[in-house]
Amino acid sequence: MTPYPPLTISFLRGDTPDPHCVDYPDRFYAQFTAPSARDPRVGRYEDGCSILVAPPTFDEYWGSPHAYWMRQKVRRAAREGYAVAAIDRDAYLDDIYAINTSMEERQGRPMAEAYRQPPAPQGPLPDFPCPRHALRRYGVLHEDHLYAYAWVYVIGEMCLFSTILGHGEHMKSGIMSLLVAEVVRDLMATAGLRFAMYNLHASGTDGLRFFKEQMGFAPYRVTWVMGDGTDEERLVARARSVEESLRTGAGARRPGGAPRPSPATLRRLAQRVGRLIPRG
Repeated sequence: MTPYPPLTISFLRGDTPDPHCVDYPDRFYAQFTAPSARDPRVGRYEDGCSILVAPPTFDEYWGSPHAYWMRQKVRRAAREGYAVAAIDRDAYLDDIYAINTSMEERQGRPMAEAYRQPPAPQGPLPDFPCPRHALRRYGVLHEDHLYAYAWVYVIGEMCLFSTILGHGEHMKSGIMSLLVAEVVRDLMATAGLRFAMYNLHASGTDGLRFFKEQMGFAPYRVTWVMGDGTDEERLVARARSVEESLRTGAGARRPGGAPRPSPATLRRLAQRVGRLIPRG
């Protein structure tokens, strides 16, 4: 494993009575900490996550020396008349389809078949009374048309760029830099954003990694926590699960026929989880 710098990020589970303050943390904690296919000793999104660590103010982010490339791209998009706004997805279905089909390949891979079909209406988003646990839809607009969009989950201290796409013919205008910068600006102001996540840092092509780095993202080793007192319980449960797997033996198979990890791998995982459990 690469010794990336460590971070601890809280999902702030249950910080208000709104159901999303529990549902979103539970959902993403399970997804992020599920054993990685690359190395079952770590979670799927723990080692090498692409994270932007937001400074206290957007002005500090915007004015940092490494953000020179970002500023040039954002200013070009603004000069050409592009602007970012929260959008109603269903009002731009034709434009979303045009964006999705504007390039045959992205990141060296053909576009998935789902993107080649006209998108269906999904209806309005639910009411999210807590700004720290919500789904936000942002778009880059120009003369009432959409040219890039991002579906962004806000989960406690952080946000996740879940889906982000731009029209191939407008990329050189800096629309993607504008989109990311304005999402960060908005969520710092409205949700107290401290961190933004853009998949694993090694995902995609060299060009995508360059883009992420120019926007301030870097790889980290992340410990995800709930922040509501359930963290120790979850670590204990994970350790017990590993111990049970050790007792069952390596020859057993999981549902669906997938082989269990070897006893040596499970012991390493048990040792790692054990180190994280506070001792009385």
